[in-house]
Amino acid sequence: MPNPSTTVLQGQPAPPADPDCVELADNNITARQAIIDELGKRRKKGKRKTKKSKAARRKAKGKGMTVGSAKSTVPGAEATMTTSSDGTANAVIPNQQCGGGTPAQKQGVSQKTRDSKSKRAQKKKDKAGVLCGKSYAHLGGGPGAHAEAKAINCLTNMGGPMTGGSITFNTNWRSGKMDNGQSSGMPCPHCYEMMCHAAAAKPEGCGIKIYICDEKNQKQELSEDDCNSPDGYSNLSQRVDGAPTPGRKL
Repeated sequence: MPNPSTTVLQGQPAPPADPDCVELADNNITARQAIIDELGKRRKKGKRKTKKSKAARRKAKGKGMTVGSAKSTVPGAEATMTTSSDGTANAVIPNQQCGGGTPAQKQGVSQKTRDSKSKRAQKKKDKAGVLCGKSYAHLGGGPGAHAEAKAINCLTNMGGPMTGGSITFNTNWRSGKMDNGQSSGMPCPHCYEMMCHAAAAKPEGCGIKIYICDEKNQKQELSEDDCNSPDGYSNLSQRVDGAPTPGRKL
């Protein structure tokens, strides 16, 4: 169901683009182009081009890389940062403020560890934990190094309580599974789960307002229904990308 606050009546002009979303979209464009340019110049600068740098540049130009920007007003973690899902690319983003978090945060933990109540499992979850009270650990196997996850890792590591305030995400996700010429402003299912934990009311979550910029650079607030309804992810995608599954024209 469309968010009533963003529904446009027939014949009425669409609301203007949100300034935060426009700023973050510009940051994404600048960062992606800088990744392409910097990794392409390495030979000229006397830096050896590696398989990783070649792969990162190829993904930045085509498919398989997310570049995302986030703006936080969370007390103690006020910042604007841009990140990439690729570590090599992330390192060359101009004025980079986010290395991606600690190795444990990026690595995450297994589902078995997530579900366990043992002291040993809790120690691992605490080491990998992000958000309020280190209450969320990314699932192992890669999600902890996604662009949006890296931003949350870095915001957590600024030392604030990671409760209250808001975080606005503008994502440029070019999945290898999407058609050529498509991108998405949606979080993947793993980052969506992380955002839902952040947005949930305390004590279950962190009480942070989460906004996702849609295809018209307007903010869509992540709602309780988006997170708890069986159709929540597809409903959110409809508002963000204009389709029930992620993907829209570049």
